Amino acid sequence: MNKIDRAAWLAERQLGIGGSECAAALGLDPWVTQRELWERKLGRLPDVPDNERMAAGRHIESAIATWAAEKYGLNLRQRHQSLVHRSIKFMRANVDRVHVGERRGVELKNVDRLIVQRSSEWGEEGSSQVPERHFLQCQHYMEVLNFEAWDLIACIGGNELRRYTIERDEELIEQIVEREQIFWGYVVREEPPPFDFDHASTLPLIKMLYPGTSGETIALPPEALHWHKVLVDAAQHVKRYEGIVDGSKGHLLELLGDVAIGTLPGNSGEYRRKVVNRRGFEVGPTSYIDFRFKSTKGEANDE
Repeated sequence: MNKIDRAAWLAERQLGIGGSECAAALGLDPWVTQRELWERKLGRLPDVPDNERMAAGRHIESAIATWAAEKYGLNLRQRHQSLVHRSIKFMRANVDRVHVGERRGVELKNVDRLIVQRSSEWGEEGSSQVPERHFLQCQHYMEVLNFEAWDLIACIGGNELRRYTIERDEELIEQIVEREQIFWGYVVREEPPPFDFDHASTLPLIKMLYPGTSGETIALPPEALHWHKVLVDAAQHVKRYEGIVDGSKGHLLELLGDVAIGTLPGNSGEYRRKVVNRRGFEVGPTSYIDFRFKSTKGEANDE
């Protein structure tokens, strides 16, 4: 995507809510909060360039579509336009593909195999079990286009294709429309939605919003004292539990001595020790003991 096309795309996105933004508008996206989406809709945050994964997904989209058409015998067409809901003008859609002659769309995803293996969000092929943000995205598209179904076709690890079938859910769509209207009201009024302080992306967002300092001194409100006490108390708990973790490791390492593997009673797992030698580059060569636990389920945890 060149700079002109990207600028036009960004301007278009500020006119409404797209399918990929549906989960964030509802406060359900694991990566983007309502507040961050609101800031971006008002142009208050700098443009974030595509990372390698996003760029890869964009470049191989056509290949995934061609593969899907061949594997599943589909007749697909690309829509080269931004689509607007028939009556709710802020609801918009830039869909990947639609089935020719059917009220059915297609969303194409490029997914890392490790993400699928480590997550319970991805079900078997043919099911509707996909990550919530993708499910909401498809429901949003169905409402904008007034379609009955949507296929989510995932290319997993570059060598596996899965087709998920998502049917229109009227009750869920009603909730999506209602909650997107609430969010869009914040945008229209330029009224910021509250921060979700429990969300992992909120602290980086606040740091991004206030990157410098005015040099002024202010008196903080009474609630600041509460959060100061919470911060101090939490930091003390973290330090205490870090001590417990280190003490537990010490007990286990003392029980292991110089052996390589120690199995827990009941065959519930094992701890492993091995010598790891690092070659010296900018810093001198080092040697250390790699110590880790392996459960009977095959999940290794670095210790």
